[in-house]
Amino acid sequence: MPPEDIHSLMAYSSMFLGDSQTMTSEAAVLGVPALKCNTFAGRLSVPNMLEQRYGLCYAYLPTQFDKMYHHIEQLLARDLKELKNEWQAKRQRMLNDMIDPTEFFVNYIEQYESLS
Repeated sequence: MPPEDIHSLMAYSSMFLGDSQTMTSEAAVLGVPALKCNTFAGRLSVPNMLEQRYGLCYAYLPTQFDKMYHHIEQLLARDLKELKNEWQAKRQRMLNDMIDPTEFFVNYIEQYESLS
């Protein structure tokens, strides 16, 4: 698939599994359950915030692969529509806590222009 379509594919996915901090965070922000396994688990602020504050993603060390696999089985055993709705609610909670960057920059530029 063309690389520029990856986020569309991700947004319609039931789950993301990988080793990438970036892709895990992107899936989480899209409201897709995201699990990663790598040596950086628990060491990076954005994925940690998405996991600890919002429950949008999960990180496992390679030595915890069996634990991750069990978690995947638990998630897949659930009704996928219900799971998707739950993650969309988590996503909305996260978005409600964040600023709208477009609104922020528009306001900033408009204020800057009025000072000139």
